[in-house]
Amino acid sequence: MSDAFTVPKVPIEKLRWRCDPSRLPFETTDDLTPLEGIVGQERAQKALTLGVEIDKSGYNIYVCGMVGTGRMTAVQQILEARRQVGPPAPDFCYVSRFQQPEHPRLLILPTGQGRALKQAMEGVLKDLKREVPRVLTSEGLRQRTKTRMQEAQRREARLCEQLEAKLVPDFGLFWHQADAGPEPELAPLVDGQLVPLPELDQRLEAGTISVDQYRHFHARHRTLMVECSHGFEDIRRLRREAEEEIHKLERAHVRPLIEKRVQEAAADFGTETDIQDYFRDVVEALIEHSERFIATPSTMDKEGPANVSISHLGDEEDAFHEYQVNVLIDNADADGPPVIFETAPTYRNLFGSIEPVPEYGGIWRVDFSCIRPGSLHRAHGGYLVFNALDALGDPMVWPVLKRVLRYGQADIQAHDHSAFMPAGGLKPGPLPCHVKVIMLGDEELYEALAFDDESFTRLFKVKADFDTVLPRHAGTIAQYADFIRRVCDEEQLRPCERSAVAALLEYGVRLAGRQNKLSARLEHIADVIREADYWAGKWGEVMVTRELVECALRERETRVNMAQEQLRELIDEELLLVSSHGTAIGQVNGLVIYETSADYGFGCPVRITASTTMGDAGVVNIEREVELSDATHSKGVLILSGYLRNMYAYDKPLALSASLCVEQSYEGISGDSASAAECYALLSSLAGLPVEQGIAITGSVNQKGVLQAVSGINEKIEGFFDVCCQQGLTGLQGVVIPTPNIADLMLRDDVIEAVAVGTFHVYAIQTLDEGWPILTGLSAGVWQPDIGYPAESVNGRVEAQLRRFAEQWYALRNGLPYQHDPSY
Repeated sequence: MSDAFTVPKVPIEKLRWRCDPSRLPFETTDDLTPLEGIVGQERAQKALTLGVEIDKSGYNIYVCGMVGTGRMTAVQQILEARRQVGPPAPDFCYVSRFQQPEHPRLLILPTGQGRALKQAMEGVLKDLKREVPRVLTSEGLRQRTKTRMQEAQRREARLCEQLEAKLVPDFGLFWHQADAGPEPELAPLVDGQLVPLPELDQRLEAGTISVDQYRHFHARHRTLMVECSHGFEDIRRLRREAEEEIHKLERAHVRPLIEKRVQEAAADFGTETDIQDYFRDVVEALIEHSERFIATPSTMDKEGPANVSISHLGDEEDAFHEYQVNVLIDNADADGPPVIFETAPTYRNLFGSIEPVPEYGGIWRVDFSCIRPGSLHRAHGGYLVFNALDALGDPMVWPVLKRVLRYGQADIQAHDHSAFMPAGGLKPGPLPCHVKVIMLGDEELYEALAFDDESFTRLFKVKADFDTVLPRHAGTIAQYADFIRRVCDEEQLRPCERSAVAALLEYGVRLAGRQNKLSARLEHIADVIREADYWAGKWGEVMVTRELVECALRERETRVNMAQEQLRELIDEELLLVSSHGTAIGQVNGLVIYETSADYGFGCPVRITASTTMGDAGVVNIEREVELSDATHSKGVLILSGYLRNMYAYDKPLALSASLCVEQSYEGISGDSASAAECYALLSSLAGLPVEQGIAITGSVNQKGVLQAVSGINEKIEGFFDVCCQQGLTGLQGVVIPTPNIADLMLRDDVIEAVAVGTFHVYAIQTLDEGWPILTGLSAGVWQPDIGYPAESVNGRVEAQLRRFAEQWYALRNGLPYQHDPSY
């Protein structure tokens, strides 16, 4: 490389921002106050405050940002402050609507009264179970019941005598047990015994009666049944009247007791219509079914289902199940509005469900007690926070959530039950649901929702943007240090010396990708603190030092850099062709980033080659032709055509067919950061000039030849430095970067040391022309109106070749002889 040119090397002091520990106003983090809240993010916090404090429809909040930027901490902090000043929400209860059990009654009660109602009803039932049986078995009621039953029995006996008179001499009357109770039945007399009609078939087969007798009995039975039907009905009516009169008598006796006890309980729950209607219905239902107070499992079996529901068989407590209270939302212990963080926002968890309960004999009970609330119901009057991507992964969630937020009501429906777990005909009415929803997600999801559904921005009027970087100044540095103290305190870690804090600040700058920024993803900083504390324990240290932080960072990289080491092995074994020595025409080292995870990537050189000939195909991107190139990379290659026209086609057409290839690239190529390297390879091929292979280039280029900043600059430089070390440092190797990327540099110490001793170099250029002396030792050449580019300059050689191509192409297309000009 010629020394005649001034090469734009980056000064040592600009290769890395360093935090001077002596300028930190503390010795260890024990001298600091733990951070309250989050670091920075003032814009996002203002948006959160606005969204939380405006209690109007549609002012729900979308918290936008990456995980680890403090967004959840900020939400928790601001909602905790609101919880301290806001009123608690009411209680929601479901109770039975006794006349229409498929439509349970919703009771909305003041805070804490849901639990009180449940306890009150349990107390009522407990007292009545003790007192009502005493009333029903009292001597006075027993005597009146006995008198009425005796009277009914006498009347029934007279009716039976009248019927039996019609039956003489060959039929008689007997009673058989039916589902509804004893029923009168006629039977023929055979040898002085009553034989039920079905048994006549057996007698006929046995020969104890003749065929004539058999026919006579059946004919006679039909005739008598017609004649006695009115009598039978009179007997049934007599029994029903007696039972009803006895039941009325029992109801009249228990009414004062039940009314008194229920009214005592009702007095504690105000005069609201819904609750008082419920208590009145309770009174009537308890009186109507007062026999349940003295029914036992054994008597239930005898009485059958006429008096007791099948679902209550075998369990005395189930006889009173419909009087229980399903406290759906219990805010008795709340001291402010509910703040619900839903970590599993499935449809069922958000909107509730109806959960059938198995009972005896494979029967499923589905009633008001099976209703389960969702997070939206529990957050009524307060706030609900969940991850947007987790929730919207279920396609049913978003349509229902929109409806809830739009109308302020949320139904509870059976969801995803099998055929063996039916929801029955239970239809609870919608619950009021006035809740402020806070969804956490990223920018991509926000844009998808905003563009795909116009109602999204009407329902989520507030967007709280959490940035991934923060400005680096004294305030954020102090907050960073206080954050480190908080992590140490909360997790009982060793305190950090200020040298360790300085190392963590430098790591935060590197994560941010800009020397004047700090990373807002404090989760990564906290991870390093934890791991440095671990190594402090291993080393027997009582404090975390800079060396321990650096050890933690090295170990973190070692855990995830297997792919990087494997790639270097391929280079070492010359299976992946990369050279950092010598020169070559039409071949340069570009730099790419391989990302092995969301949080780790490493840089590596790749060989970029160019081939140029006369023709009209233009610049062909081989990666694009085989669909290994994304749109941005293809755009970068197309820009090269614009650059060639701008630089060299001012007086002639471009008669060029060229191909560019990222060699040994078998996966997709994305981004335009290799466009500068591709341009150098292309121009090197045209000019026939060898390019120094010890120099790697990164940067995108525009049509004017100006280099533009690229991402991952530190990883790219370090990746090429590692390969150079692997192949042997010569003192000529280095990396060319765009000048705007200087502010992004946070290089490793070993790279900086190599630059300091002159075995490695970092150059920064603004235009392509500035890079030619570094790559070839030749000047790019400046165009002059009269003579064009100097003949021996790089641009002069490129222009001469392109002119030759143009003349050859013109002669070939027009059938003219072409005379080579030896001056080219």
